[in-house]
Amino acid sequence: MIAEMARSALAVLLAGLCFGAGLPALFTVGIALWSRATPQPGPDGTARRGGAALVGAVLCFAIVLAAVVIGVLWITRKSLDHYLGISVFG
Repeated sequence: MIAEMARSALAVLLAGLCFGAGLPALFTVGIALWSRATPQPGPDGTARRGGAALVGAVLCFAIVLAAVVIGVLWITRKSLDHYLGISVFG
């Protein structure tokens, strides 16, 4: 019984981190990576951003954007089905 309650509490904690504090934290990591990818002047004088930090920042922003879009679609799924006939999540 206690082990089952602990597993349930852990599941709630993980869901809260993923959907609650996790998304703003991931966005913060994306902002930090974006700032580290500051343009560096190349040999020809053109400025280029750092590759790994830029990829990490874009990945963080893409995950946050996908979570927001999925959340909005989840909230409006019945309205979309009723008014437009679009069944998003089955």
